Parts: sequence; structure tokens; C-alpha cells
Amino acid sequence: QAVLERIYWRFLPSPPNHFEDMRTLCQEESIKVPKGVKITIKAKNVEVTGKHGSLKRNFKHLPIELWLANGGKEVKARMYFAKSKQLSMLRSVCSHISNLFEGVEKKFEYKLRLVYAHFPINANIVN
Repeated sequence: QAVLERIYWRFLPSPPNHFEDMRTLCQEESIKVPKGVKITIKAKNVEVTGKHGSLKRNFKHLPIELWLANGGKEVKARMYFAKSKQLSMLRSVCSHISNLFEGVEKKFEYKLRLVYAHFPINANIVN
């Protein structure tokens, strides 16, 4: 009888999870623009200019709205009818934009180290 119960439970459908199909009607995130940083948004192309240069990022592949609010002191991002996995995309966009702000405010230096395990690598520095 225990074997029949195991077989019976194996073929039963799992209980419905109604939270998987839940969609958020409208989600909005905002980021403050730091002082000394200029930002332009045109057709989901974001360009940030600061004292250490300018950075560009393209968000055309994402279904979001991006605009400047409060006279250019705040960046707002909005998404409609999104599930939870898609809302994480909205928060990632805000993180990318805040990283752009940080990149033009601070100076970064990248160091490259070449490491090989078996075959030797010949590298030439040009410039």
C-alpha cells in the first residue's frame, strides 16, 4: 500500500503558486545626481560627464522608461507590468547609472597581470 501511495503522489500536480504569476503594475526607482556631474538621457542612451571624463551606457534593449526629474537633480526609471525577475533588471539599471556617477567622480587605474599555467605566452605592449 505504501508503494501505491508513492506512485499516486508522484502523478499529482503540484499545488498552484499564485505568486509566480503576480505582476507589479508600476515600479519606479530614483537616483540622486551628485554635484559636479552632468547627465544627459536621450532615447535610453545615458551619458554622464564629470571631472575625470565622460561615460556612456545604452539601455535600449530594456523595456524601461528613463528621464530626468527635479531640474536634472534626479534620474528616474520606471517599468510597467513586471514580474519579480524583471524588477531586478530595473534595480540593475539604477546600479549601472550610479556606477557611472562613481566612475566620473573618482579616478580608476587598472593593472593587468599576465599569468600562464602551461604554455608560455608572448605579450607585446604597443603604445
